[in-house]
Amino acid sequence: MNLGLGVSIGSQSGDTTVVQKGLPPSFSNTKSISFDGVNDKASFANNQVLPELIGAGDFSISWWSKAPSFSPPGNGYKSTLFYSLYFAGNFRTFVIGAIGDSGNSSHAGKFYSQVANGSTNYLTVTSSNAITSELTNNDWNHFVFTSSAGASSRTHTLYVNNTAITLTSVSSAVDFSDFGGVAADFGDIALGATTFNAGSDSYENIETDELVVTNNVLSSSDVSDIYNSGVPKDESKRSGLIGYWRFEDNGDDSSSNSNALTITGATFTDDVPS
Repeated sequence: MNLGLGVSIGSQSGDTTVVQKGLPPSFSNTKSISFDGVNDKASFANNQVLPELIGAGDFSISWWSKAPSFSPPGNGYKSTLFYSLYFAGNFRTFVIGAIGDSGNSSHAGKFYSQVANGSTNYLTVTSSNAITSELTNNDWNHFVFTSSAGASSRTHTLYVNNTAITLTSVSSAVDFSDFGGVAADFGDIALGATTFNAGSDSYENIETDELVVTNNVLSSSDVSDIYNSGVPKDESKRSGLIGYWRFEDNGDDSSSNSNALTITGATFTDDVPS
């Protein structure tokens, strides 16, 4: 007799035999992606993928990062996720998850994000204080950044290692999924690099794991669940999931959108949050 879920019950000489088969494999996080800080990056198929995924409404992004230093001197900003500078008639910025270097005059050690097209500011977010005391260099740290789209502006929250961080957040517009019917182009939005189409790119010495993007605002309890006391868990059933990059030896997107990242130079390591 088959009871479903791959469980069969049979009988031999009056004994009951239980045979389990077809059960899904358990979640296993064995790899992360490593960028060498010289020429490695991981890019979307085109410049519009991420703005189209998150630009029209609410969104949240969760990721794990490990770096020798999260506020190294002399770099302006350390990118833990995305940092694209693009010039196309005006200056466009797409920055999610930057941290000011130790010598930065206004943002030393502070979290910084900005999405803007010329004078149109979709979001500018700065932590009120340096977040370096919440981070451990050369170890895994967890970030969650959320954006709530109101009628005419956005509001934001940030969590670092399951701790809510006080922010200064301003915006003057909401929808950056397109520019008046024209696909939004913020340049080469890539992990592991600061891209700049009017100059040379720079690169980050950083490891990244378990990147999750949703089309809703994660609550503090959601964040605690994802953080899971510092051990990543399966997010494939997360409500509102629109992107899920696990970096298990590839740049595949485990969400239904299947937006695989193109890996340039970066390698995969068995160093993971645990």
